[in-house]
Amino acid sequence: MSLQLRCLVIGIPDAVFPEGIREEEVAVTTLAALRADMPLGVELVVAPLFCDEFDALEVIELLGASGFRGVLRIAAPKLPNRQIVLRELRSHAVRQGITLELVEPT
Repeated sequence: MSLQLRCLVIGIPDAVFPEGIREEEVAVTTLAALRADMPLGVELVVAPLFCDEFDALEVIELLGASGFRGVLRIAAPKLPNRQIVLRELRSHAVRQGITLELVEPT
């Protein structure tokens, strides 16, 4: 029995897999690879707020254009005004039909 891919982790090579998701249900990828091929059936995407290659707004736009309608979990460092960042990201995500969560990495 093969498990379905449930979670994509973008741009976090040393990611800890989200609770409740088995290692074999997760794929770690790059934004460039995701542009080329967005897997079907993914429930959760985890990405950083920003990194050298992209930022969260680019991820939101790409996921929305590919038809993703799951949860996008953005890992962000401790922010001085977290609510402003969350409000801005959610305003973009809701237009794409994406549920957005902002978390601090452990």
